[in-house]
Amino acid sequence: MNPADLMFRRRFSVNFYKTLRFRLCEMSMAKDFTRTNRGNPHPLLRADGEREENVGGGVYRHSGGGTVRLLGMFFPYATYEMTVRELCGEAGFAFFCPDEIKIALFRDGENCGLRFTSGGKRAEVPFEEIPEGPVRFVVSLRRSAVDVYLGGEEGGLRHAAGFDAPEMEISAREDVMKKSSSAVMLRGAAVISGVGGYMDCGVSQADIRPVRTEGGEVLVEGGRVWFTVSVRMQAECYQGIFSWIPGTEEFEMTGALFYDAGDGVWGNEVAASVLYDRNAKRWLVWVCAFSRGHILGWASSPGDIRFGLNVLDITLVEKSGEDTPIEAFPGRKGDEDPDFRYLAVRNVWVMAVCRIAEGGYAYFFYESKDPFRGYRFVGRTRGGSLTGGSFVDLGGELYFVCGSEREEGKVDYRVYRYGDFERHGSLKCDHDDGGWRGWGTVFPVTLGTRRRIFWLTFDRDGASDYTWSYGNLYCFEADV
Repeated sequence: MNPADLMFRRRFSVNFYKTLRFRLCEMSMAKDFTRTNRGNPHPLLRADGEREENVGGGVYRHSGGGTVRLLGMFFPYATYEMTVRELCGEAGFAFFCPDEIKIALFRDGENCGLRFTSGGKRAEVPFEEIPEGPVRFVVSLRRSAVDVYLGGEEGGLRHAAGFDAPEMEISAREDVMKKSSSAVMLRGAAVISGVGGYMDCGVSQADIRPVRTEGGEVLVEGGRVWFTVSVRMQAECYQGIFSWIPGTEEFEMTGALFYDAGDGVWGNEVAASVLYDRNAKRWLVWVCAFSRGHILGWASSPGDIRFGLNVLDITLVEKSGEDTPIEAFPGRKGDEDPDFRYLAVRNVWVMAVCRIAEGGYAYFFYESKDPFRGYRFVGRTRGGSLTGGSFVDLGGELYFVCGSEREEGKVDYRVYRYGDFERHGSLKCDHDDGGWRGWGTVFPVTLGTRRRIFWLTFDRDGASDYTWSYGNLYCFEADV
């Protein structure tokens, strides 16, 4: 059953603009922590001037001088949010990472806007007005910058401002991160609620690939499948883990992966290919180390990496020299979008690497007796500009499906039968997804008594000014 012979029909499209998340910390409003001398979940870190504060009815009320209270965990890619219900003063967050960084929403008489303080520097972004009533004040970190989003209590968010914070770069080091913390900062008259920190799905998503077993079968547990998905922020990205009930629009964000290459830094590498080796009982990963020179890296872990905030120790693939043949493995600067799996019938691991060749991207294929080492070249594609390829086993045959440039105004997703890299077919769908060089994430899964074949992909419609912030998601299902 060649994927190129199937007709894929659009089932739905979605846009997750900072709507999926898992929590890291939360301010408890269950008791009045401002009036307790034992068991305080949010201790006072700093105070100045006469002030009054209390918690009741699910809100935190403050008046008078400045107050800083511990919220909890700090993470350099996390999002922090509070609902500001009333304000005549300042309400915001302070991050100790290790230097103090402050970001607040303010209203002083007729003046209102954002105040940002970092490294002894202060910046203000004035607003014409802050709407009356509850305002969602959302602060997203991206290692050396801060983005602020505003929205109504029920409505969507909009990007309000961004601030550079280069001194925060050091907070991606594990030894610094573990000593860092987040806090709630109030001054003047303020009423807030719904305060917490979480990892979210960003402004858009890309690079979708299912988590599979070593033989390439999609891993299904509890009626769900899992995917590695690049979380695109206002700028930059990191590796998210999503779960999905196949055939529905029910997605959850269950985890995020970061990578330590021996330097103690939690790097935000993406485009991971993840397998669970049932024999070794280990999770095997190939990933593109964009933050470490745009080369590949690999990792192995005994712990389940689908849930929560995890770091993997990765081994970076050594760069080839300029005089090394282009087909050679280990790799070259610019390598990306790797995929791999085990072929039991031949007792070999197969590997696909997206590599710059003849001015565009092509896929190069390798085989080895080991999932991470000793690969030898077996073939490559030619023509097009390929990306986002995945192996898929249908009808006992192994195929490779990837995205390419647009052809005659239509998106082009190529299908290669493994071993024959000179010829290819193309996926057919009823509605052009509007993108180009998307991902060929085709996979079969058994639901009830039916074997169904889905295709998840995305377009490159930018969600911000950042070049790589694309990603409306699309689900197609094949006629079988």
